[in-house]
Amino acid sequence: MRTIAYSLVCFLLVAMIGCASWLMKGEPPEVLVTNVMPLEGTAFEQRLHVDLRIRNPNDFDLFVTGIDFTLNLNGKRLARGLSNTTITVPRLSDAVVSVQTSTSTFDVVRQLFSFSQAQDLSYNITGRLHLKDGRLPFDNSGTLLEKGQLSGAPSP
Repeated sequence: MRTIAYSLVCFLLVAMIGCASWLMKGEPPEVLVTNVMPLEGTAFEQRLHVDLRIRNPNDFDLFVTGIDFTLNLNGKRLARGLSNTTITVPRLSDAVVSVQTSTSTFDVVRQLFSFSQAQDLSYNITGRLHLKDGRLPFDNSGTLLEKGQLSGAPSP
């Protein structure tokens, strides 16, 4: 009986250590797109430079060891990004990380054809911040350009 109880305690301890990110206290970070710039491209692939601002609303530092995200513009997937950049986001502060991503040229052309100057250029970014001791999911939306800004015309 002792062996079964000992085995159960060991199993629960290992399970709790493996699921430490589930028990992480605090608020999820906010990840915002601050800039998207095209880089070199080919007939099938377009490279993008994406700047992300990571806001830490918690009373402890976030030790980020990587990021994995999907960027959608106006509801359509634009790019998927991965980075193993290590960055510390101080408590109650923010930090900017730059990521080079790639997307298909078809996705970029589809975005251009679907974009209308009569609408905002909105984004949604979802993904995970990889930390030293777990992962934190994020899901944020915002507006990169308000309607009319791209053409230089004033917004109504």
